[in-house]
Amino acid sequence: MAQIPLNKFLTKTVILTTSSTATVYTAPIGVTSIVLMAQVSNLTTTTQTVSFLHHRTRPVLADAQGNGAQAANVSSYLVKDFPIPEQDAGTPLTGKMIIESLDKVYAFAGAENSMQLVLSILETANT
Repeated sequence: MAQIPLNKFLTKTVILTTSSTATVYTAPIGVTSIVLMAQVSNLTTTTQTVSFLHHRTRPVLADAQGNGAQAANVSSYLVKDFPIPEQDAGTPLTGKMIIESLDKVYAFAGAENSMQLVLSILETANT
């Protein structure tokens, strides 16, 4: 049986579409990932917008006090219609983001093929 590496660094690059359900990254089964950096570059000569979301695939159970429960299949915007000036770049994250097993990162642009997203990711095997 193949083993999951304890730590694996990845760089993921994608040209964004206008689809609001375009998955740019999914944490593999048995892995918790940390998005260390996310940068979006505007490839055009006009201001364009980008939206960046975390999608929780599985439900989160409440803690012992009954707090913190979350339903499954919930998307949360980190930025929505965030404008990036022509031929410039911006970051949709102000820190790091944890992506639990099977959770996803969605990102989409206001105009087709106008933005490029680069993610720096650390995948860590769950024990």
